[in-house]
Amino acid sequence: MAEDRIRVLVFAGLRQLVGSPEVLLPLGAGVTVGSCWEELCGRFPGLASQSTAVRPARNREYCGWDEELCPGDEVAFIPPVSGGAESGLPRIRVGPEPIDVAAMQAELDLRGQGAVAVFVGVVRDPDEGREVTHLTYEAYPEMAEAELGRIAAEVGAREGVAEVLVHHRTGRVDRGVASVAVVVAAAHRHQALEACTVMIDELKERAPIWKTAG
Repeated sequence: MAEDRIRVLVFAGLRQLVGSPEVLLPLGAGVTVGSCWEELCGRFPGLASQSTAVRPARNREYCGWDEELCPGDEVAFIPPVSGGAESGLPRIRVGPEPIDVAAMQAELDLRGQGAVAVFVGVVRDPDEGREVTHLTYEAYPEMAEAELGRIAAEVGAREGVAEVLVHHRTGRVDRGVASVAVVVAAAHRHQALEACTVMIDELKERAPIWKTAG
């Protein structure tokens, strides 16, 4: 029965080792996120070498290894991430649609705001001397949007900005094409610029988005 099993999601290099994007594991008394990972490593020995780099998530939020699991929980094991519209703060989109910065700016309510900062990341070619025709982005989109929302809310509160919009592409993105955009509205220039910088730095560290070069 579905209620006595745990749905486990794996991504990027972990998915390649498992051979599938998800696995159902039995849920018994006292099963934790950590014991779930140990069970997975027992089934797929290649995973053990990744243990120090993997971060666990429970129901689309990062969590501790000792958290006990309940029926209906969804667990994800996140390899190192790479650096990927309701009104209000924040508005987040992770998906294959092309980025339209002008449309993002048009969503802003600029009443009382004196500055708009925009960051656009594009696929670079060449990259460290290597030709790049395109990048392919993979994401755990539901968690990525939730995590980016938390980052934007933290940044917005810390920097005192009014609105943060983020769009990260998934799928194939050709060289010279935007893969991510961050748009920030704030009362003052330094707030908007700092929030934009911090937002993209945190995105690269925390959002479950991966890229491979073409």
